[in-house]
Amino acid sequence: MIKKLDISKFEPINCKMEAGQNGETYLIFDKDGGRIKTEGTPGQLGGVDWKDAKYIVFDAVNHQDWVMGVTLEFWSKDNRGDEPSLTVTLGLLPGLKTRLSFPIEALNSQQMFLDRTPGKLKTVVFGNKVLLDEVDRFAIGTAKCFADQKLEISNLHLSDIEPDYPLPDVKLVDEMGQFINRDWPGKTKSLDELKTYLEKEAAIPDNVTFFDDWSRYGGWKEKKFEGTGYFRTQHDGNRWWLVDPEGYAFISIGLDCVRPEISGRVDGIRKLHKWLPEDDGIYSEAWYKNERGEFFDFAVANLIRVFGSGWWDKWARITRRRLIEWGFNTIGNWSSLDFIRFAKLPYVWPLSDFPDTEKRVFRDFPDVFSREYQSNANRFAEQLKEFEGDPYMIGYFLRNEPQWAFIHDLNIAEELLDNEEELASKEELIKFLSDRYDGDIEKFNRAWNLSLHSFGQLKQRMRHASRLSEKAALDLDEFSRRMIRAYVEIPSKACKKIDPHHMNLGMRYAYIANENLLEGYENFDVFSINCYKLTPLEDVEQVGKITGMPVMVGEFHHGALDRGLPATGIRGVTTQEERGKAYRYYMETGATSKYFIGAHHFTLNDQAALGRFDGENFQIGCVDICQKPYKEFIDGIFATNRILYLVADGKRKNYDQLPQEIPRVGF
Repeated sequence: MIKKLDISKFEPINCKMEAGQNGETYLIFDKDGGRIKTEGTPGQLGGVDWKDAKYIVFDAVNHQDWVMGVTLEFWSKDNRGDEPSLTVTLGLLPGLKTRLSFPIEALNSQQMFLDRTPGKLKTVVFGNKVLLDEVDRFAIGTAKCFADQKLEISNLHLSDIEPDYPLPDVKLVDEMGQFINRDWPGKTKSLDELKTYLEKEAAIPDNVTFFDDWSRYGGWKEKKFEGTGYFRTQHDGNRWWLVDPEGYAFISIGLDCVRPEISGRVDGIRKLHKWLPEDDGIYSEAWYKNERGEFFDFAVANLIRVFGSGWWDKWARITRRRLIEWGFNTIGNWSSLDFIRFAKLPYVWPLSDFPDTEKRVFRDFPDVFSREYQSNANRFAEQLKEFEGDPYMIGYFLRNEPQWAFIHDLNIAEELLDNEEELASKEELIKFLSDRYDGDIEKFNRAWNLSLHSFGQLKQRMRHASRLSEKAALDLDEFSRRMIRAYVEIPSKACKKIDPHHMNLGMRYAYIANENLLEGYENFDVFSINCYKLTPLEDVEQVGKITGMPVMVGEFHHGALDRGLPATGIRGVTTQEERGKAYRYYMETGATSKYFIGAHHFTLNDQAALGRFDGENFQIGCVDICQKPYKEFIDGIFATNRILYLVADGKRKNYDQLPQEIPRVGF
């Protein structure tokens, strides 16, 4: 079944549309099919009944030189504002006619990130769930950009089956993994140039050491505390510090993803590559497959081209030397454990397979009051045995960016009542409410504006329970805090039982969407956040003042469009020189907070030209696909890393020159 949307009242079915820098809605489908919102039949948008539809489908061409974010926006009938109830952003490569589809089932917002389809980059779902029969407005638009944009849309329709995804016969990526039709200073022009450059880098001696006033762990020799043989925290009466195993003050200046791989997904888009080798030859180490798809790694292939079977050792020696020369004292998340063991540098480690349950409350939030969660938490903690006695390990992160925590003001207890599954956490909520109201169902009914016969009826699905009354909202908020505390406390205690020496560095929340996310912080040694802003100062201060704890930033970056890739990443600036300024401003303003004990730049490498597993293709690395550093950016990194301890100790004023920022380009 294919249903053409009736948009003849205001636009042709195939159309080119232009948007300003703030983004613009191109097509609006109300219940009567017109631009002006009117009442109509539920479930009808654009004059079409969506009842049997499973996919929104259209072909799109991005007529710019950079990645574009195409938006699908949905308003529920109780939303009369300009901001949609739920927004989906789909990443679109420049100049490539691409078929985009959106599974309507994803309106339930149970998945924040949807799988890739050929030619499409990342798909992100923002906002809480909406039901299709509650939607009375749908729009197609673009995300904000630094310049005007032009998008071409054709073949717009609904379908009850997933479409195919045809692509034109064009080559976008050369044999080294670089964009063919883009040029920039420093682009590697030939395989001979690649070989000459990397052989020269490998010939540089790797017998480097940290700065003279740094300890062998990268701590600051000018400030000494008691050494315990492990990393720990210390408040000196003025500010928080980490302390290295020898007792020296330590700020974690880190780099994430220190590994040779820059894998790019190739299934469905092989034709867009100028060269892909057989997967069982000399380049076999550059290939792999998993449940997400098929991948080829041009960064590894380039190293194999130059160094043959000894490529990993050459890469490791080059990279260890660079990290020390640039002033990084921490190997950050998702780095190669082999490299960590080789480099003998301080590191943090992301624990894998955070405890889950078969039935979840919402997105990736597990049934935290179930025996299953406790059992899986105990099993989860066992992986720490591998790191027993390692003085270079600063600590471990329990997990990274829980997807349930992205939604602002999410009431996880309300989601529990909206869940039809039989959950131990729902039983615990019913007990909590029964105890609170002395087992008196009439007393509860008056407080919540309900007419239940028993507390057991709360097992039945209930939508928007926090809207019933002020008391209902307060009760659910309190139980939400209990749920989040259990979510944090149960695996934290299991980990400390296995490993009492290394620090628990927390959850790396993407941001603090509401203060309930701070629940259970007493179980951490360090509270961690990821902070994609110009400065982390406000966020670090917010968390630090509430918890009184030291705060570590697990991720940040700023990318630019002047080299290599057509996407800046989550934060954008104009040039590589501005990236250097952005790094300086970020780290040095952050260091002025007495709670700040480190931040880790994401990442060592640029991402793959046509997108990694989820579609990101950000220009965020210290080095490109051919291992060439971005000199202007590195100059900024070195300038700050060399003096950051002085800034943190108040002996030197922080760098205060704002970089030239642009809206993000990267989806």
